[in-house]
Amino acid sequence: MNRWNFKNDYKKKVRGLKRRKKTLINSISDITEQMPNPSGYGLGYWHLHLPFAQSYINSSKLRNRFRREIMQILINRVSYLKNIKTQAQAEYRVYAVISLPDLFDSQIAVIPHNSWFEGFFERDSEEQKWIPLDTSRNLIQEWGLNFRPDLQIKGYKEIISEEDYYSEGEKWFIGELN
Repeated sequence: MNRWNFKNDYKKKVRGLKRRKKTLINSISDITEQMPNPSGYGLGYWHLHLPFAQSYINSSKLRNRFRREIMQILINRVSYLKNIKTQAQAEYRVYAVISLPDLFDSQIAVIPHNSWFEGFFERDSEEQKWIPLDTSRNLIQEWGLNFRPDLQIKGYKEIISEEDYYSEGEKWFIGELN
């Protein structure tokens, strides 16, 4: 497993994880019980960020086992949404974005059709670069996740460089990407 350095200013012991995890699972399950309509939102697509406190999820005191469970929850919900698509929703594309080391930025997204991916993965500006990760890298194996073979996975090293901010991390896209 890739050992990320999860740092933030939150140093207290993370308490109540079983309750928080149960609440997280229930919240995501309730929100994704039915296929969201991506056109019903002002952006033209639907997305759900983790309904969880950023200070907890990025805490250096949080065990990687819990982070792995969060990633697995996202993958499981993508599989669930993919399976409940109706014929009218056949062009919808469902995927998860797993962001490391800032797992809080992870999300589930539903877009209306493949045309949204045209040029989406091509980020090469001074402010933001996405560099494809070596194909030998595999988030699923590194974190011991369960993965259905009918889903695709793409990984990118993300570099954000602005005047007063610099960040490096990884973005992993899992779901219907083709």
